[in-house]
Amino acid sequence: MIIQKVGVPIYLQVKAYILDTIKKGVYKSGDKLPTERQLSEKLGISRNTVSAAYKELLLEGVLEASQGRGTFVREQTSDVTTAGADIAGSRLERALKIIDAAMVQVVELGFTVDQFANITAIRAKERELETRQRRVAVVECTLEYVERFIEQLGQVANARFEPVALAELQAGTVKAEFLQACDFVVTTMEHQAEVAEFLGVSDKLLAVATTPNLEAVIKVARLPVGSEVPVVAKTKDFVNALERLLAKIGCNGISLVPCIGEDREHVRQCVANHAVVITAESLQNVVRQVANETQDIIAFYYEIDKGSLQQVASRLVAKTDKAKE
Repeated sequence: MIIQKVGVPIYLQVKAYILDTIKKGVYKSGDKLPTERQLSEKLGISRNTVSAAYKELLLEGVLEASQGRGTFVREQTSDVTTAGADIAGSRLERALKIIDAAMVQVVELGFTVDQFANITAIRAKERELETRQRRVAVVECTLEYVERFIEQLGQVANARFEPVALAELQAGTVKAEFLQACDFVVTTMEHQAEVAEFLGVSDKLLAVATTPNLEAVIKVARLPVGSEVPVVAKTKDFVNALERLLAKIGCNGISLVPCIGEDREHVRQCVANHAVVITAESLQNVVRQVANETQDIIAFYYEIDKGSLQQVASRLVAKTDKAKE
């Protein structure tokens, strides 16, 4: 299901849809996917949008294209050195081309291949140590989202991540000087302008694209008008953000009942007698422990788009003049 008003780029929704069909076994390794035209007609979107989604999945090694035959689900392998190596334009293939070109240039300077390997290893270690010392503030409208984003960022870069709720900046609990003292500030495109007001004009600000858990959004969107649904979260900000999203996609007939905190007995009382419960991802285990088997538990979260993650990682690794200071 593609939701045109969700505020998430349509091609990312198509990408998530394709990944979900593969995960559910609708398409298995070696299966041929619909053509771009066929899928665009099925989903009621433009062919260019489907093409953008296919392109990303090809680059990530999920799909493979065969000239004149079509697009197929690539056979997955745990060996990173072979995964995607046979796909034209794959990240691994491009990385190898960059390494090969650098090796030729270094050898032309008079170094041996062994020396090139040693120099590269030393340089990589230096950059890793430098990245660890980077102080990165992660700012979002809810601490629940911030926690999720820091977890994702930690998978691509080993920096010192500082969680900051937007409300803390607005209330003055966290001063603008704190952001200015950080090496980088990561926020979402939705809040980029507001965070920029606190940070000032700076190239430290990195805005990332994020995608909500589309499966959760679809489940909530299908709830009957008038439904009363408890939302288990650590902060009221999480509930407010979810209400804004539901209003954006036209689900104004659903009443969200905040259940703030992690106390199991409190959560048990909040979710009792409700068929559906929405929970922040970090609290879903608590909810599952107190809910009964008949209740539908919807874990909601946002996650950073893979392309944005890679861009942040490259900025953290890049050695800039400001990073030297």
